[in-house]
Amino acid sequence: MTLTAEDRLEILELVTRADNAATARDPGGYTLLFTEDAIMTGGMGSAHGRQELRETVAAVWAAEPSGALHLTLNATIQQDGPGALVTSVMLMLAADSTRILGWANVRQLTRRTPDGWRIASREIQPARTP
Repeated sequence: MTLTAEDRLEILELVTRADNAATARDPGGYTLLFTEDAIMTGGMGSAHGRQELRETVAAVWAAEPSGALHLTLNATIQQDGPGALVTSVMLMLAADSTRILGWANVRQLTRRTPDGWRIASREIQPARTP
């Protein structure tokens, strides 16, 4: 399979929708963007499957400052077997956008499902917290 321009756009929109759900603190909407068997790992622990992912992100977001904005920057997409690997930088800004709260390198393996592209794994490598 070769990734089409439409695939790449859908994958970028998927990553953006995940950021929007994180900013809105919507664990239900966030986890629907993942496959049923998704895995997320990072500095805050790991989660396997949608239910554990939902609980984990809810706890992580509750510990963040209110209104923190999640942004994905410099996303690149490359073919990875039947899926696509998205590498990017996640930037978290304070609600007033005057302070960077932290940033991380992110690797997401996405997979085409009957419901469209979904995140099958997400690895968050915290780079620095100011």
